[in-house]
Amino acid sequence: MTSINLAARNVKKSIRDYTIYFLTLTFGVCIFYIFNALESQQTMMEITQSQAEIFKLLGNIMSSVSVFISFILGFLIVYANRFLIKRRKKEFGVYMTLGMEKGKISRVLIMETLLVGLFALLFGLLLGALLSQGMALVTSNLLGATVTNFRFVFSLSAVIKTAIYFGLVFLLVMIFNTITVSKQKLINLLYANRKNESFRTPRLLLSVVLFLISLCFLGYAYFIMLSGGVSAMFDSKPLLLSVLLGMAGTFLFFFSLSGFFLKLIQQSKTLYLKNLNMFILRQINSKINTTYVSISLVCMMLFISICTLSSGMGLSSAISGEMKKNAPFDVSFSAYAKTDENSKAISNYPGVDFIDVAQKQDVALSSFAKESLTVRYYDAGFSIPLRVVENGFEVVIDMQACILKLSDYNKVLAFQGVSPLSLAENEYAVNFAVTNAAFRKAMQEYLKESNTVILGGETLQTVSERFYTRTLEVSRNQDYNINIIVNDALISDLPSFRDVLHINYPGPTEAYDKLCMDSLAKLNFEENIETTLQTKSEVQDVNNSAITIVSYLAVYLGIIFLIAAAAVLAIGQLSETSDNTGRYGLLHKLGTEESMIKQALFAQIAIYFGAPMLLALVHSIVGITVASNVVSTFDKGNILGGSLFTAAAILTIYGGYFLATYVGSKNILNRDCAQLKNRVE
Repeated sequence: MTSINLAARNVKKSIRDYTIYFLTLTFGVCIFYIFNALESQQTMMEITQSQAEIFKLLGNIMSSVSVFISFILGFLIVYANRFLIKRRKKEFGVYMTLGMEKGKISRVLIMETLLVGLFALLFGLLLGALLSQGMALVTSNLLGATVTNFRFVFSLSAVIKTAIYFGLVFLLVMIFNTITVSKQKLINLLYANRKNESFRTPRLLLSVVLFLISLCFLGYAYFIMLSGGVSAMFDSKPLLLSVLLGMAGTFLFFFSLSGFFLKLIQQSKTLYLKNLNMFILRQINSKINTTYVSISLVCMMLFISICTLSSGMGLSSAISGEMKKNAPFDVSFSAYAKTDENSKAISNYPGVDFIDVAQKQDVALSSFAKESLTVRYYDAGFSIPLRVVENGFEVVIDMQACILKLSDYNKVLAFQGVSPLSLAENEYAVNFAVTNAAFRKAMQEYLKESNTVILGGETLQTVSERFYTRTLEVSRNQDYNINIIVNDALISDLPSFRDVLHINYPGPTEAYDKLCMDSLAKLNFEENIETTLQTKSEVQDVNNSAITIVSYLAVYLGIIFLIAAAAVLAIGQLSETSDNTGRYGLLHKLGTEESMIKQALFAQIAIYFGAPMLLALVHSIVGITVASNVVSTFDKGNILGGSLFTAAAILTIYGGYFLATYVGSKNILNRDCAQLKNRVE
């Protein structure tokens, strides 16, 4: 029999053992293809130049991230092969007994790896190509692009990239398998199923001490992140320290757990002696003893997956809400005095009448403006010191104060469909559009302490201790200017600070953007005047780019880590079940009911899957709390939507692997027990 025939027969015979391994590879290839084929989807859409740049940027980012993802999947595949080879050591021993050389056994293994890998690659690419068509609709919605020619798009570049990455991974697997087989001795292969992994259970006192140390490590890591707040996310030293402490604490937690877990449960005789709990707990304790390293890694992968999915999706939602607020008009065209390198005005700003300048220079605003509005800001002559408190630190920041006429402010509100503001003779109001929570709180505290302004020799009282947060112009950045709204009569002697022309188009922005920008670029102003043009489409492109990149990175990384974690547990548990069929067979011989054995198997798998998930959830509560503080700086941003998406992903993927593991383990027991029964008969 040739090596290829033997390999094909082995794969067919062991198809149940390869099921989860095969499905994991297929899903990995599928997701890898989908996110590397995003750039090719633009062929079915009508996109602008800036949207084309976003596609290019997205493709580059996904390609870079895919290199990291390939290492994760490579680790998963090698890890899975380790268990598959362990399960088949006796089979290899029989081959050697029959005279097959190690080199030929290695070739058979290489053929098997190629067959499984080839089928996984083909099915994964097929599934990825189908699902990527739906992803094209999601991408067009996120980027605000129009699908004009929906058709089946197959990305050859994504296929080549996927084949190369997975080809290298499988090459590594083949080398690993060859080395493993070459080092095996016949006696070890034949009696592999009778040889347990060697481990040494830590003494009870040492285990308790290590457990307490693990709690201290984890507690201090949590303290660093929670006390550091938002700044801890971007400061390398506390972030690195908390990560190292968290990893060490997680490892020690599971390592020490094996030393006293069983003894702790044994203190409750009612629980320990109930049904098959004695058998279940000893199985779990033995499993933790030998796999605490992999369980720790799984816990960390689950933590990364939960935080990435929750925080990433929540952050993209917050960015979306923030950017939409920053574009109340189609265009905002600003004029102001030129400044030096210290942001100081070179000369006094004389003011600009946009309508008059356009008429004198024969620029027809009516050709692209359905409605327009000019607003002038005046120099208040003073700044407002805000005491910004963030993460326990207080910083006093002098904020630029601008004066705005009540009539102009109400015109801007009318453009946005908002009711006008009314002021008494001695009143003023504040509009502060910044969305940073710390700055908003500082502004609120300032108005409580200093609620008067002296303007034109008159003392004005604020309308209330609150301030308005209306966005007054199109801007890609937050407006940190504090706008003080006063009655028109108080403006007469104040110097001009800035003029803004707001424009709304008569139709879609795409049709008028170029005409508007070309027309306004023709306007000539005095030499000491600087101009800035901001359009709604630019803000939307920035918005869509940020949302798309953050969302896709969150989903890509989160799902890969979730699949990897679940697959490691599933393959490990299937191998454990296969190794312990004799113990379950002994329960049969002792007359244990089939239902009790199934319940024991279910409970064992549930604990094995649940232990790393529970600790990962505790880690995630801290991580999500810190991430939520970051998201909360975006006005009303929150991560509720991301958390719901994460819960759905965990139930679908992690829960699916759990059920598949239970069904697979049950099939292994049924098959092995049936074979044993047939031999007895």
